[in-house]
Parts: sequence; C-alpha cells; structure tokens
Amino acid sequence: MEQLLPIVIREYNVFKQYIKEFYKQTPMQEYTRSFDVFDTAVLVAILCVSGLWALRNLKFPNRDYNQSLFGYFQAQIFLFLVNYCPGVNSYIEKKKSEALQSFNDSMEKMTTKKTLKLPDNGVDTEAMMEKMKDWIERDSKNYGSGKVSGSLYVMPDKQFIKNAQDFCKHFLYSNPMHADLWPATRQMEAEVIRMTGDLFGQEKESIGILTTGGTESILLAMLAYRNWGESQKGIRQPNIVIPETAHAAFYRAGEYFKIQVRIAKINNTTFQVDVNDLRSQIDSNTVCIVGSLPNFGFGTCDPIEELASIAKKKKIGLHVDACLGGFTAVFAKDHGFDLGKFDFTLDGVTSISCDQHKHGLAPKGVSTVLFKTKQLREHAFFSIATWSGGAYAVPSIQGSKCGVGAAGAWFTLQSIGKKKYVEYSKKIMDATQSLAKQLSEIPEIKVFGNPQINCVAFMSKESWLNAYSIHEILTHQGWTISSVQNPAGVHISLTQQNIVNLKQYVHDIKAAIEKIKANPQVYQKGGEMGTLYGTTQKIPDSKLAGQALKVYLDSLLKI
Repeated sequence: MEQLLPIVIREYNVFKQYIKEFYKQTPMQEYTRSFDVFDTAVLVAILCVSGLWALRNLKFPNRDYNQSLFGYFQAQIFLFLVNYCPGVNSYIEKKKSEALQSFNDSMEKMTTKKTLKLPDNGVDTEAMMEKMKDWIERDSKNYGSGKVSGSLYVMPDKQFIKNAQDFCKHFLYSNPMHADLWPATRQMEAEVIRMTGDLFGQEKESIGILTTGGTESILLAMLAYRNWGESQKGIRQPNIVIPETAHAAFYRAGEYFKIQVRIAKINNTTFQVDVNDLRSQIDSNTVCIVGSLPNFGFGTCDPIEELASIAKKKKIGLHVDACLGGFTAVFAKDHGFDLGKFDFTLDGVTSISCDQHKHGLAPKGVSTVLFKTKQLREHAFFSIATWSGGAYAVPSIQGSKCGVGAAGAWFTLQSIGKKKYVEYSKKIMDATQSLAKQLSEIPEIKVFGNPQINCVAFMSKESWLNAYSIHEILTHQGWTISSVQNPAGVHISLTQQNIVNLKQYVHDIKAAIEKIKANPQVYQKGGEMGTLYGTTQKIPDSKLAGQALKVYLDSLLKI
C-alpha cells in the first residue's frame, strides 16, 4: 500500500492538471474569470441542485444485483438499438410475429370444435360429454404414456383415481373462505396442514397455509419474510439470497414484492450452492436465504444443515424449498436412507414449502407452506378491519377458492397412509439412484452432481455432442422431458408413472448418441431447444429475453 500511494497521488495530479488545461480551452474560462466567492458558491449550488434533480427524475434502468457493469452497459446499448433504430425494432417485431404464428400453429393442431361466443341456448349435456370423451381419449395418449417427466405423479391405478374423483366432486362448489357454510372443507384444509406439518417435525402443532401450488407457497413465504424484516428489523429494501438453481418462483416473488434477489453461485462439481458465495452476499438487509430439496433443474440437494447454521448465526430466515422432493424425502429414513436433517427439528429452518400434488400423489393443485412460528406466518396473512364491505381476512393469495384442492389432498393422504408412502418413496429414490448410475456409465455424458431423491439430469462431455440434440431425438420418440441450461442438459423428473420405462429411457439415450455420432454436423445446433436457448442467451438484456418468451404465453391464451 505504501508503494502504491505515491503512484496514486502522481496520477491524481496529472489528471487534475489535464482538467485545468481542458477548462482553459473552453468558453467558461472567460465567463468565470471575474467570479468572486459568492458567484462561485451560487454556481456550485445550481450545479448540485441540477444534479440532484436529474438523479431523482431521470429514469435510469436498475442494474441487476449480479450483473457486471460491462454487462449493464452492453444491455443498455442493445436496448437503445431496439427502441430507437427502426430497422432493428422492425426486425425483432417481425421475428416475434413469426414465433407467435409458429406457436399458434402448434396449438391449432390440438384445438378442435372451437367455441368463440356464449351460446344463445344451453348446449346439450350429452354433446358436451361426447366432447369431453374425445378430449380425454386424445390427451391421455400424451400424459398416460409413461414417458413423461413429472407432470402426472399419481400411480397408474385407475380405481384409486376414480375414487379420488368421486370424493372430490362433492366439493366442487364449496368455498373454504366461508367456513360457517362449509365446515367440512375447513376441517379438511386444517387436517392436511396438520398431517403435513407432523411429517416435517411439527409434532405438537402445525403452523402452515394450504395453497394452490408450490409457486403460491413460495410467494407467501417470501412475503412473510419481507413483512417480518420491515416489522422486526426496520428493513425497507429487503433482499433474499438464493442458489442459482432455486425455483423461478423466488424471482417472481422478488418482482411481485419488490425484494432484491441475490444469486449465489453453484459448485460446478456437486451442483449444490456454493455456501461461501452465499454467505458473502448476506448483509444487514437480508431477510432470508434459500435451499432446495432438491432443485428442479439438476435434481441436487443443497446442504441444508450448513445453511441452517448460517441463518441461525445471522439471525435471518431459512426457507427449505421441498415442493418437488418433500413427500419423497420425509420418508427416506423409514426405508433406511439418511438425507440428513432438513425439517423443523433442525435449528435454523424457519419455513418449508411442500407440494401434496407431486409425490404426495394428490390431484392438482395443492401445496403447503409451513412456518416455524405463528408470528412469522401472520406476516403472510392479509386482513383489513375498515373495509366498507365488512371485516376481511384471508390466509393466502386467493380469496374465494374451490374446496377441491383440500378435499383431494385429504382423501389422498388418508387413503394411502404412511406405510404405502414409505414404499412409494423407496421406489422413487431407488429408481433415481439407479438411473443416475446407469447414465454415469455412458462415456459421452455426465450426470449433474449426485441426485438422490427424484430427478436426474445430464450434460454432454463431448464438443461434438449437443445435449439438446439428444432431447430433440427423444422427443420424436415420444418422450416428454425437460431441457435445462447453464450448462445445457436434459432432465427427467421420476414419477410412479414413468419409473417402469427407465430402462427404455437409457436405451433411447444411447441410441440417440450413436445417431448423433454418425452425423454430428446435422445435430450440431441442438434442434429447436438449442435454437431457443442459444438465441435467448445471446440477448444481452435478460428482461428483453424474458419478453421474447412471453410470446409463447400469448399463443396459449389465444383461440
């Protein structure tokens, strides 16, 4: 430092001299020659006020927390070209229109006998039932093929599914918001929370909220932490620190609730969160850190016990996202597999999200978010006592909602029971670890980390092999699987429906690799997925890349 100081002073003096010389060459030299102390003070005041006005009133786009300064300026230049260069803007709009048309054409192939206006007279029930049968016959060939990643988790037991449907249909018109009118629905909702909480270490009392799915569970948890941070710590600009692999719902919570989302790197060997990087991003405004059990993309579990230790030491929340793996992981010990502590018996865990409609095997959509304390849960509630319509209070994002979610979860938990859940958990975990082992023996690919619960993903080890090309070939063979990115890979989420076909899955992957090896030039770009991800990654501004993806949503809502 002592050696650097003279260099810094010298460079500063050179810079100061340069500014003086530049100033002498400008007309300002003539105007300011006769300035006295008062004139100088007035000029400085005007410049300061003007600068403050500019900072407050001119809208400069915010730089993402993890975005480099170079990346920020690169994105702004790109946005300038998009917004103000007619050729660039029209080209992008043309491509968006082409993409929308392509998506629309794809949706059109699966759309029959459209209804565009409300019928003048009611349609005959028999005609609608015929239409329903046609739809189910067509759609079941997709979701019932046994070659689908995730999506449909329930076991292929037609009688069980029929029993669940028969039970749930009686609650189609019920509304848990009106507990006095539908006390049975309220009871089922509370009992589902109680049973789920008991599985996650809440033996005396379960403190949770029943939601419509994992996204709502995560949103409510992050809302609770934001409000807790403001109420208990006076935090007005909260942030959360999440692994790069955490679910997209955490980014959604950040956008909805104005929470800064800080992204911790992952270890490129284990594909778990880099604990040191996560720790380094925690500051006085951090309200919560996050760990996945497992993450969706790579199927790896974050080191929950280490994260709990950090959260406890920093006196902040730790949310365990067990939406995907919760109903598999909680029974692991019962069949002899130790995943370590991850529930409320671990000091430092303050909330957990878990989906009944995944490996809980319940109908869509139902999930639970559990809290360590009632005080934390209250920060997710909404209530207003002064509304003209009367006192109003709801525990979740929805107000009125159908009681089918609670009914479906209650029926499923009661019907299956713990012993059967232990059996199902063992089948899924054994299949997961067996699949990971088989894929790791294929020399051209590499399994991400050490998946143990219910997801397996792999990447290419060879320069000539694009993982998205494997995805493309398998798609044409009837597999509905997922592609992941950063790095590029192929993912399958194991279910009671698809584990019987995993031998075929491995065989088809090997065959796809041989097909690509025989003609690598044809498959170099990775098909449609390679084009999609390759294009979005080349767009410097992540928000604009996200806008491009919304074209797909337009096509879903168009008829």
